[in-house]
Amino acid sequence: MERMTMTVPEMAEKLGISRPTAYELVKRSDFPALRIGRRILIPKKSFELWLITSTSNNHDGSVSNLLDGSMKSPE
Repeated sequence: MERMTMTVPEMAEKLGISRPTAYELVKRSDFPALRIGRRILIPKKSFELWLITSTSNNHDGSVSNLLDGSMKSPE
């Protein structure tokens, strides 16, 4: 059975960003992350939906806008 979640380093690799940047991303209130004890897990389906929604609201498609909070929240 395939895992339903991924770790922050796995997510960083998928996005092509650094681990510290990925950890900054999971601190955002609109990012779908689960905290179980000290572990941070990202549900794959929620991440995919977040990514689609975020990039459709992010006019230039840059990750930096996703990180600095300048993207508009989905209505």
